[in-house]
Amino acid sequence: MGWFQDTFPEPGDDSIEVEKIRYARAYILEIIGGYLMPDLS
Repeated sequence: MGWFQDTFPEPGDDSIEVEKIRYARAYILEIIGGYLMPDLS
């Protein structure tokens, strides 16, 4: 999941709305992939 953190850095205060939406979507995917389904087997 390191790719998400590298591709979608935390938005700053001067971010536009689209960047905040993209960050939120990436964060949701990170939660689903890392916490809810940690084992792929």
